[in-house]
Amino acid sequence: MGYTPSKHPRRVLAALLIGVAAAVSPRAAAVQTEVEPASLMTTPVLLMNGANPSLQGTGFFFASTGVDGNPETVFLVTNYHVVTGHGPLAAGGPRGDRVQFLFHEDRSNLAKVRRIEIPLYDVNGKPRWVASGVFNDADVVLLPLPPRSYAGIQPYVFTEAHTRTDIKLRPASGAALVGYPYGLSDTAHDLPVWKTGHIATEPSVDFDDRPVFLVDVSAFPGMSGSPVLAVANGIYETEDGVMRTGRVLKLLGIFSAMPVVHEQKPADPLSGVFTQPAPTETSLQLGYVWKAALIAQLAASYKPQSPGL
Repeated sequence: MGYTPSKHPRRVLAALLIGVAAAVSPRAAAVQTEVEPASLMTTPVLLMNGANPSLQGTGFFFASTGVDGNPETVFLVTNYHVVTGHGPLAAGGPRGDRVQFLFHEDRSNLAKVRRIEIPLYDVNGKPRWVASGVFNDADVVLLPLPPRSYAGIQPYVFTEAHTRTDIKLRPASGAALVGYPYGLSDTAHDLPVWKTGHIATEPSVDFDDRPVFLVDVSAFPGMSGSPVLAVANGIYETEDGVMRTGRVLKLLGIFSAMPVVHEQKPADPLSGVFTQPAPTETSLQLGYVWKAALIAQLAASYKPQSPGL
């Protein structure tokens, strides 16, 4: 069974799933619809355990392309921990065996969506997704989608071209996360929320020698797997130092997690009451972003394993 479309989609806040539609390029898609194309490339993802969701995150659609530039394999991109319930190096079994997400069926009628359910493992229990064989801690997976799951739809997708636009990036450059904090979205149209922040490390340098950079942003559960974008409106600087005008969008990577600092809070000596030091967690409001080049490389190197994919 490659997929299971539901005939009766339910509107549940924690499971607000959005569909997507196929983009040859950001400019071409922008001409075809007033909705920002990246909103249609993004979808909530539910990890299903039996009949019940066990975890909600975000995902987006990315396609490998042929020599003619046309999309070949379409992938759902999300975090490893969204499809398993734990980090890449953490112990423990999977918390679900399927994922649910949505495609918009008609860009002129955003309320019309198709709910898709796809198994995460084959009959031998092997994961269907693609992960990095070089960086075993990479919190990134690409799940190839059976073409019949989006039959009759032209889904909007990111491609490698979206990772190579010429906008200049620096520390403190703006970055947008498109996703579903605590499952929140436009329930009437299944559209995501855009949250903005800034690049917090040198974007051209791999943080800790991994294809990662940090963003300074306020993010919440449910946004794991969000695409991270650089967006320029009007005048912007190109990588070669030229000032241009226009609307530019660049896929920077996928949001993974926000680190916290663990410490022991000491007892108050002035309180007159002896208490044991209490463990605390402090969020730095910084998030890890796995770079888009890793996603593009995984998509380009993918070889279909079965006719169904």
